[in-house]
Amino acid sequence: MSKGITRRALFAAGAAFSASPGLARAAAPRDPQAWRAKRPNILFLLADDWSWTSADTHDDLKLAIPAYRRLCEEGVSFSNAFVACPSCSASRASILTGQWPWELEEGANLAGTLDARFQVYPELLEQSGYFVGMTRKGWAPGQLAPGHRTQNPAGKSYESFANFLDHRPEGAPFCFWFGSHDPHRPYEIDRGAHAGIDPGRVDVPPYLPDVAEVRGDMADYAFGVERFNREAGELIARLEASGELENTLIVMTGDNGWPFPRGKASLYDSGIHVPFVIRWGGIERPGRVVDAIISTTDLAPTFLTLAGVAIPHDMVGTSLLPWLDGEGAMPKREYTLAGMERHMDVRQTIGWGYPMRAIRTADFLYIRNFEPGRMPAGVPSVHPQTAATLTSNVYAGYGDIDQGRAKAYIVTHRDDPAVKPYFDRATALRPARELYRVTHDRYDMQNLAELPEFRSVADRLDRELIQALKATHDPRQEGHGALFDHYRPYNDPGFKRPDVI
Repeated sequence: MSKGITRRALFAAGAAFSASPGLARAAAPRDPQAWRAKRPNILFLLADDWSWTSADTHDDLKLAIPAYRRLCEEGVSFSNAFVACPSCSASRASILTGQWPWELEEGANLAGTLDARFQVYPELLEQSGYFVGMTRKGWAPGQLAPGHRTQNPAGKSYESFANFLDHRPEGAPFCFWFGSHDPHRPYEIDRGAHAGIDPGRVDVPPYLPDVAEVRGDMADYAFGVERFNREAGELIARLEASGELENTLIVMTGDNGWPFPRGKASLYDSGIHVPFVIRWGGIERPGRVVDAIISTTDLAPTFLTLAGVAIPHDMVGTSLLPWLDGEGAMPKREYTLAGMERHMDVRQTIGWGYPMRAIRTADFLYIRNFEPGRMPAGVPSVHPQTAATLTSNVYAGYGDIDQGRAKAYIVTHRDDPAVKPYFDRATALRPARELYRVTHDRYDMQNLAELPEFRSVADRLDRELIQALKATHDPRQEGHGALFDHYRPYNDPGFKRPDVI
């Protein structure tokens, strides 16, 4: 693999930036014309609802994802990568801004808006001479106009990657966001099985019942992941054919957890732990697996550092470039954070979400639920519901869990003693504090927070979490967290909260 141009200087700069997070950590190069010819391209491959389902990178679904495997062999994969929020809009806002979701006001909620005063890396790269664009799902769902934006924060939309490249000015480095809709619901039922994915091959996690309906649903999800992988492979092949693969930094990851009970819209590992790989010709010793704890808030400062663009003061992320070099001292990070406010508007009081924050270390996941009296998955419907409606309509009750066969099964069989524990884990009230020892309990099944032998751990992590939230001016720690419950939702047409749930 060829070495990246000015690679050593870039990695050294990345390490220096991470050492002083409160400062403006880079200056634009003095000769922008010379630098522009050298700066690597950036290709960001983002799946919609793709996560590892446990605390490690065990593949429960036996996925056929050769493009991802190839990037791992030719790049660096990160086994402890986490999103900042397990909900599409807020997670993508954090990726774009390099900030925690609670710092982004209305941007913390699903289907909110992302105010234009929050700087996003595509705009900063474009201002520095990059050709920037996106296709399919960028920052979404939500509306741009209330945030004083006229263009998606991920960039100008193009029909395809090929169409984007056709419009690229000669010699300009590019930054492209490929936002797949896979493996987001709804699914065509049994599409996975019809495509040759055997529902019997999957490993059902212990928080879901091992029944045919759940296995079939998992196979349909696997089909979506594999389709995303195939399309990502086509983009990589196009780069390779054009001779630009080695000078393109490629990132492949997901925006939040899988759309199953206790996954997406939860702070369990199945909601925040994502696959994450970077490939670039400048990587030393490709094929490495890095176990450092990283966050998707690290993407914006990584891209800006790579381009030689000054990192805004308010970005909390750290450039990942030192880990790509694989030499010398690495930035130290003991933990990362995650949080969620309103996902779907599905509680008794209009606007209420389920506010929670988490701190994730190498050994433990600690969750603080700020309103434990609220139902974490939303309220049940007042209307009678069937398996069919729960499979097709997210508002058919417990709306923070996406519609689908897995949800339909546990809700319609909740009175079965064998199924009730799964239903309760997904929908019942939760305590204010949750603690999981992920090294021994990779699916976050046993809450240790109030056990005497773990109370000191829970207390220590609670202090560290609160300190970090105060340092980043989280409204939940400053006495005005109710702001998040009053921000208006800007749902897409046809996705509006019913008058009566």
